[in-house]
Amino acid sequence: MNIILEGPDGIGKTTLANKLVTNYNMSYNHFPSETLENHLNALYQGNTVFDRFHIGELVYPEIYGREPKFDFDGGNKIMRAIVDNNDLLIIFITSDINILKDRLIQREEYNYLEEIEQQNQLFTKYAYIFSAWEYNNMYVVDIALDGAYDRLWSWIVSRMNQTNINIAYKNVCKDLIEKGELISGGKTTRGDYRELSNYSFTINDITNDVINLKSRNISYNYLIGEMLWYWSGRNDLAFIRHFSKFWDKISDDGVTSNSAYGYVLQKKHGFNQIETIIDLLKQDPSSRRAILNFNTPNINVKDTKDEICTICLSFMIRDNKLNCTTVMRSNDVIFGLSYDLSFFISLQKYVADRLGVSYGSYTHYAFSMHVYEKDFDLVNDIAYGDMRILDNKLDIYRLIKSENIMNKLIDYVDNKWTSKEDFIEVVKDCGIIR
Repeated sequence: MNIILEGPDGIGKTTLANKLVTNYNMSYNHFPSETLENHLNALYQGNTVFDRFHIGELVYPEIYGREPKFDFDGGNKIMRAIVDNNDLLIIFITSDINILKDRLIQREEYNYLEEIEQQNQLFTKYAYIFSAWEYNNMYVVDIALDGAYDRLWSWIVSRMNQTNINIAYKNVCKDLIEKGELISGGKTTRGDYRELSNYSFTINDITNDVINLKSRNISYNYLIGEMLWYWSGRNDLAFIRHFSKFWDKISDDGVTSNSAYGYVLQKKHGFNQIETIIDLLKQDPSSRRAILNFNTPNINVKDTKDEICTICLSFMIRDNKLNCTTVMRSNDVIFGLSYDLSFFISLQKYVADRLGVSYGSYTHYAFSMHVYEKDFDLVNDIAYGDMRILDNKLDIYRLIKSENIMNKLIDYVDNKWTSKEDFIEVVKDCGIIR
């Protein structure tokens, strides 16, 4: 996470930057006038306090009459990267310009006195413009208000503990590389692997429910297919094999899958577990019984090719927020976790919306979090790579909320299938990839 400080001279950016560097062991960068590409590259390094950044490059060329390094569209591209990075953007302004004039006089910086009012006006203008992003990690602070700096610091402290899906996934990969134990593969595993036992992490910003790091480069095609399969409550291989032949290899009967999570939740036990826990939490919002069970006693546990990896999901409403905890017996970080998270988090959001409560945190616990030897290099690249994301954004939750879109795509797979390439074009036409 980076912290970007914008605002006119003398408003307190550098003082705050020094406090952040000291308290959070961050790097400091008094960012110069740079190109769009250099701004984007700087963001991807992470853990830096930027004293002035993209808004400054929109403001100062107007004041000094010089050619800007990028236009407003470029500023929006940088804003997109800030949002995707989950960075903090703080814009200082003041409703009392005399505060800044007095500070500049005390610092004997008389050259800025003539332009300081224009600086403040322009930063205020762009604060208003960029507020249209409705970005939770953007904060506009008017220093003329009583207690403004104290409230800002409290906000920063609360945000510094926030983790989104991309940051969490990158951290899991890094922990596997640095702390994982090398295990020799046995009868029920697919080769040697590196493992973290009894491993957990928490995502407290579940706005994004898709891992879209370029370094991971997940298959949108497969993820959408898996979501359709799960949410339609099906367990047939005929549907999911369009997206991956892997399921055929682990089927016990060659026709169905034990790990079709949607079928397990909605049909396997003769009732819909999702609807049942929603009704339970409507009746008793403080209940501790809202559990979705996946892995149940299996007499064939020694011989099955497909023992369900997920044990359960627990939902609890606290402070009017729905928190979710997942417990797994086994989790492959590449072909398990990176797709599982999208289903589990979208399910959490769906339940929360049905209940009319806010989104809380998502916690993931695995008895064995692991990566197979064949994927060591990929996990290393994710762990130590930058935070660049895929060019197109996938809105999985829009798919889930729209019965019409879901039915259209399911019908295409069942009755009109030609190829994965054609399928993704149909998906784009539905507006869930943009």
